[in-house]
Amino acid sequence: MRLRMDTSVSSRRAANSGLKGLRPLRRGGAAGGRLHDEIYAALRQALIVGELIPGQVFPIRTLAERFGTSLIPVRDALKRLVAERALLMLANRTVCIPKMTRARFQELLQVRLSLETKLAHRASELIRQEDILELESINESMQAAARKGNVKAYLVANHAFHFRLYSVTNSLVMLPIVESLWMQVGPFLNGVFTAAGTKNAHDNHEQILKALRRRDPVAVADAVSSDLVDAADVILARKDFMFDED
Repeated sequence: MRLRMDTSVSSRRAANSGLKGLRPLRRGGAAGGRLHDEIYAALRQALIVGELIPGQVFPIRTLAERFGTSLIPVRDALKRLVAERALLMLANRTVCIPKMTRARFQELLQVRLSLETKLAHRASELIRQEDILELESINESMQAAARKGNVKAYLVANHAFHFRLYSVTNSLVMLPIVESLWMQVGPFLNGVFTAAGTKNAHDNHEQILKALRRRDPVAVADAVSSDLVDAADVILARKDFMFDED
């Protein structure tokens, strides 16, 4: 879905329909320069869990109205996301969710495989039983969402599962990079699952959990790798509109 870059009523309604997951900031919560941090965090989360799709265009004023703030903190937050390649800044005070090409998707996959398997390996050496129980609960929620065909809940739970595992490492370097990569691929996955549904979605989360219970770092890393690769293979096999032209 691509939104018109004008200020008509229909355009504003279309833009707002793509921002349903964003909520106005609570008055008195943050002040001054802190506002842009809250806006950045909200947009970042929306990108990671796939609440937006490639090609969507939003006027900065529309985002400011959605958050209930002035233009300045919104613009500052967007500049950070543009620098992280999660958004593109266009003319006339608009931002765009970048389209995805096969080459870009494949490069993102290779970097994710390198970093996420390392995080998974390290996490398996540090993980506690209560962490595993929480991962099991998240996975149950994800499988329930898949059976119901609830794309948003499925993507939210998938993100929660991976980052709950990776957070065990307390990584100060790799984890922020992985979060940036998920921001770049999240909107594309939203588009894929919205079009294809979740009923036939397959994952390797149960294999990850089994390896964690055995405290087998190599098997955990291999299962995470399979999780990423299997999903990518299904996506790359598609020959429809999912990818923009390279």
